[in-house]
This record gives sequence, C-alpha cells and structure tokens, in this order.
Amino acid sequence: MDILTFTSLYPNIFQPRHGIFVKNRLRHLDMIPGVRRTVIAPRPYFPFMGLLKGSRFATYAQIPPQEEENDGNVRVFHPGYFTLPGTGLIDPVAAMVKSAENVLNDLYTSPREIDLIDGHYLYPDGVAAYELAKKLDKPLVLTARGSDVNVWMHEPHAHGRIMEALHFARKIICVSEALRQELIGYGIEEDKLVVLRNGVDQKLFKPASDTVKKDGYFLSVGNLVPLKGHALTLKALAGLPDEKLVIIGDGDLKKPLRKLSQTLGIADRVSFIAHADQAKLVHHYQGAKATILMSAMEGLPNVVLESLACGIPVIATNVGGIPEVVNDRNGILLTERSEKALSQALQDFSTKQWHQKKIAATVKDFDWNKVANDLYILLRKTLD
Repeated sequence: MDILTFTSLYPNIFQPRHGIFVKNRLRHLDMIPGVRRTVIAPRPYFPFMGLLKGSRFATYAQIPPQEEENDGNVRVFHPGYFTLPGTGLIDPVAAMVKSAENVLNDLYTSPREIDLIDGHYLYPDGVAAYELAKKLDKPLVLTARGSDVNVWMHEPHAHGRIMEALHFARKIICVSEALRQELIGYGIEEDKLVVLRNGVDQKLFKPASDTVKKDGYFLSVGNLVPLKGHALTLKALAGLPDEKLVIIGDGDLKKPLRKLSQTLGIADRVSFIAHADQAKLVHHYQGAKATILMSAMEGLPNVVLESLACGIPVIATNVGGIPEVVNDRNGILLTERSEKALSQALQDFSTKQWHQKKIAATVKDFDWNKVANDLYILLRKTLD
C-alpha cells in the first residue's frame, strides 16, 4: 500500500511539535508490513520572508525542502507555496496544489505508483488533497481535526469547496464523535464518516508515582494563540497567590501574554517555555498538579490524552471531543469558558483526592498501535 500524505500539519526540524499527532499516527502505521508512505507538507513562501527575524515566516524560510524519517524509509517534502499574508490575493488551495505537483513530477515516474491520497485538515489542505486526487484519479481519505470544521466550514469562500472535497472522499476520519455529528449536520453521508480518535505513546507518557503532588504547578500546553485561552488562565491564577503556572508553547501572543503576566503581578509565578520535545514534555506533565486547557474549540487534543496517560488530571472547557475523554474520574469540565469558572475549578481541584494510576487507567485504550491498526483496516477496505 503506497500512501501519499498531504498536509501542512506535519513536524519539521524547526517545528518538532507542529502536527505531531499526524506524524505519530502514521509512524505507527509504518510498523505494519507492506505500508509505504511519502509526505508532502507544504510551507508558506514569499520573497525575502527570511528577513522577518523572530517571526514564524523566518522559521518557514529555514525549513529544508526535504527531510527523512524512519531510517530514511519515509521522505518528507516541504515545497514552498506562494502566499501574500493578510491580503487574500492568493488562492491557498491552488498554490498548494502547484507546489505539490512540482514534487510529484520528480517523485513518481507514473501516478500508478500511488494507491491512495491521505489528506489532513479540511481547508485549505484537504481541498488541495482533493484536487490532487481528482487529477491523479486516486481514492481520497480525509481527516477532520477540529477548527477545520468548527471555523472554516462557516467561511463562505471555503464552505462550498470543503463540501465538494468531502463528497468526493471515499472515507472521512473524525478525531471525535463531536466532529462526526457536526459533519452529519452538514449532510455528509454517515457511512463515509468514521471516528478514529488520536492515541498516546503509553510507554513514554506514564505516571511517575501514585498520588498527584500537592506542591506542584499547573501546566498549560498549546500554541500561544487566542483560541487556546492562555489569557484566561493567567487571570484566574492572579487570584490564587500560592499557585504557579508553566506554559509550554509558542505563537503570536508570546509577548502580549508575558506582558499580561507582568500587569497582573504574577510574572514571578509564571514560566514560559517555547518548545519541549516528547521526552521533556513527559517530565513537565509528571511534575504538574493538573493540566489546564481553556480552548474555545477543539477536535480531540493530544494534550489531554498525554496528561491523563501520565496520571495528571485535566481542567478543561467542555468543547469538541474533550467531554468524550474528561470526566469526574480524571478531571474537571468547566461549566463555561471564563476566568470565573476556571478560578472556581482550581479551588475545587485542591479539595479532591487524585490518584495517578487510576487517572491513567481512564485512557488505557487510547494507544497509537491500536489507532494505526484500525487505520490500516480502514485504508485496506477503502482500496478494496
């Protein structure tokens, strides 16, 4: 089975956690005999963007055109697709398709070498994957991951194109039941929709002890963007003078969030960490009292699964697929997304007894090997 994965959500040497959930699913799929895959993970490009020091565009400029993983058995291509940020003048779908075609012409002597196209994130990536599948006359499997449904399906210029791609796809994987129900509401055929939740490497993410430490810190892991609600977490912490917070992530709100922590008078109790690889991230979870996730919307975030696998409870908003995993045995679901609700939850948290091994047991079935095996069966049936 020769799989061509197309998505901009894929790690690279400079962004090791970007789309790590996509890579993890496919990395475990690699372990199944007979599976071969190639990844095209396009990156934005415009002239002189490397001169924008300290910006995400400067990072994009450094990404190499090709990387290898799995001992060289998997090639990952990062062609640049032309864009003019903030203008809306360039069609991202057409630009992505063009960048991919440049790779495909050198990569394959014949389209017959590709069995299936695997697209992640519905817009613009999934629509571009659809255009490629249509041109190459290949079956398409798409994965809906969260904001692609919750945000882009509400954008008039994207909605119709996403629907066209969804109707063309043979199967549509949803990482939560909530996303599946959303797509059913848009009229997508139910027999196309399959729930395949993310997994977690439970050999790596595991409890360090039995009982959650009372003298630990609260932890928040996620991109520093408005969607993740880090500002709400900082404001709630301001009312709890004995508590500390560690924020792991990077993004456009890095400076504003640091400034907010100073304005609130809690800068000495808040640590900002831009990146942490998987091994270091485990230790951050294991040393925490709880992981906080104040997202406005989600699919099924791996942060939740990783924290719970380490036996660390989760305090999170009741959105997307989160309530499919978080319950009163392993965390607290907020009644509303607000500073007040989080403050109350943090106070309630300290009155409960939490046991790491019992919490970890609630996600024992969320294993990447099982996810990969279920994915393989799905792809095999799709081809048959």
